[in-house]
Amino acid sequence: MRKLIALTSLLVTAFVFSGCAGDTNKTTYGPKQSNFLGIVKTEKANYTPTGPNTFAIHTDELTSRQNYSGDKTTLLWGLVTIKDY
Repeated sequence: MRKLIALTSLLVTAFVFSGCAGDTNKTTYGPKQSNFLGIVKTEKANYTPTGPNTFAIHTDELTSRQNYSGDKTTLLWGLVTIKDY
């Protein structure tokens, strides 16, 4: 009976700790995006176009740079979008 309980608890523990294997939001170096209540949302290496309902600001319009990261920061639930590409 003890062996059955030990085996069952071992299997349950293995299932609990392997649950995050299918998470597509994370890379091997950490999360790809972060969100703070929709007020500030950052996405790394995101080159998706913005929609028509946002004020898009490109960092190359503000200053001249050579090394763009591709990051996108969205402020105030998508009202303002700052793109670094």
